Amino acid sequence: MSNFGVTDQGFVPKGVTDILDDGMTRARQMFDNVDLSATSPLRKLLEAMATEANETWKAMEAQYYANFISTAEGPSLDLLGEDIGVERENLRATGTLQLTLVNGQPARSYALSEGTLFETSAVAPAPRIHFRTLQPVVLTAANAQQTVTAEAMERGPAGNVAATQVSVLNADHALFYLDLGAATVTTTNPAPFSGGELMESDADYRARLLGYPRSLWTLERVQAVVRDVDGVRDCRVFDPLGGVDVGQSYFNTFAFGQRVFSTDRRLGTPYYFDIVVAGEPGWPWRTQGGIAGLYERVVKAITEVRPISIFPNVIAANQVEIGIRATLLVEAGHDRNAIEAHILAGVHQYVSNLRLGRDVLHSDVLVLARTAPGVVDVQDLHLRRCPPVFSEVSFGGAVFRQTVEAAVGENISLEADEVAFFRIDSKLIDIKVVDQ
Repeated sequence: MSNFGVTDQGFVPKGVTDILDDGMTRARQMFDNVDLSATSPLRKLLEAMATEANETWKAMEAQYYANFISTAEGPSLDLLGEDIGVERENLRATGTLQLTLVNGQPARSYALSEGTLFETSAVAPAPRIHFRTLQPVVLTAANAQQTVTAEAMERGPAGNVAATQVSVLNADHALFYLDLGAATVTTTNPAPFSGGELMESDADYRARLLGYPRSLWTLERVQAVVRDVDGVRDCRVFDPLGGVDVGQSYFNTFAFGQRVFSTDRRLGTPYYFDIVVAGEPGWPWRTQGGIAGLYERVVKAITEVRPISIFPNVIAANQVEIGIRATLLVEAGHDRNAIEAHILAGVHQYVSNLRLGRDVLHSDVLVLARTAPGVVDVQDLHLRRCPPVFSEVSFGGAVFRQTVEAAVGENISLEADEVAFFRIDSKLIDIKVVDQ
C-alpha cells in the first residue's frame, strides 16, 4: 500500500508524478497496446487530471493541518482560538512624536524616560487617546527638540490619529514622574499614527494559543489571563492553599462526598491568593489621567475566571534598577559614543525580556558588550542594583536607596516578587571607553 494521506508522520500528499504513474498503470490495465508516449492525447489527458488531482491533495493537506494550533493558519487558526476563548487581537498604532522643551534652564537637562505619556486634546464627545514613548530622551535648552517613537496605549484603529492630534503631556504622569519645574514640554505628531487596524500575526497569535490552559481555575489559567492584560509584562501567582499536601496525616482519610476537606467551613467564606504583577513602562498602577490602571485591569480579568468567594490580592512587583560599571577597550578610529549606545541598547533589550525573579547574569551582559562592533576587550565589568534586597538589609549591610555593586563575575539575584529594569540614561551606568 502506498504511504499517502494520514500517516504516523502526518499528512503526506500524493505528488503529480505519483498520480500520473497511477493513471498510466490503470490505462495499461484497461487498454491493449495503449499509446502513452509524451505526445499522445491520452497522456495529455492524464497529465491534466494529475495536476487537478494534486490540487485536491493539497487542499486535503491544508484541511488536515488546519485542525491543530501548531500548524493552522489564517481563518483556521482564528476558529481554533475562538474554541478556547482567545481571539486574535489588533495591534497598537505606532508613530513618532516631536517633543519641544519650553522655558528650560540653560544648565539643566530634562530626562523623559521610556513610557512618558502623551495624549490628544479633549474634543467632546470624543475621548482622549493616550500614547506612551518607547525610548528615553533628554532635552536641554541647547537641544530643545527631539523626535521619539511612540505607540497607542489601547489596541485597535482608534489609535490611528491624524497628524498634529497628539499635543498634550499627560498631567498626572508629569506630576508623579517628572520634575520639570518652570519648564514645559510640548509635543506634536508630524505624521499620522498607523497600524492599529492590523491584526497580530499568525506566529504571535499561535504563541498565545499554544499551551493555553482550558480548565477554569488553575494557577496556569490565572497566569495566562493576567499576562494577556495590556500593559502586563509578567506575573506570578502565589496560592498558599493550592494543591494537596499528601504529607499531612489526614490525607486520604476524609469522605469527600460527605464533608469538605480539612475542617468544616461555611459556604461563602472568602479565600485570598496573591498575584504579583510587573508592568511595562508608562502604564499606571492605579487609574489616573483617564488611563485604566493595571490593578483595575487585572482584577477585572480575574473576575471572569475566579470561583465565588475567592479573591485576588493584586500586588505590584518590586522593580530593581540595573546598572553596569566597566572599562571598554576599543579599536582606534571607532566612534566611542556609538559603541556605548550600541551596548546600552542591547543590555536594555536583554533586561526588558527578563521575567519575574529571573537573575541578571554577568555572563550575558559580558557577551553583549564583547560582541559590539569595535570592542576588543571588556575589563572590570560590575553589575549594579538599586534598591537592594530588603531582606538582606542589616546594620553592616546595604542602606535603602544605596546602590549595591556586585563583584566581577557575580550575578544580580532577584527574589520571586522582583523584576529587573534598565534605563540607558541611568546614573547607575559608568562606562569608560579607551582606545587600544
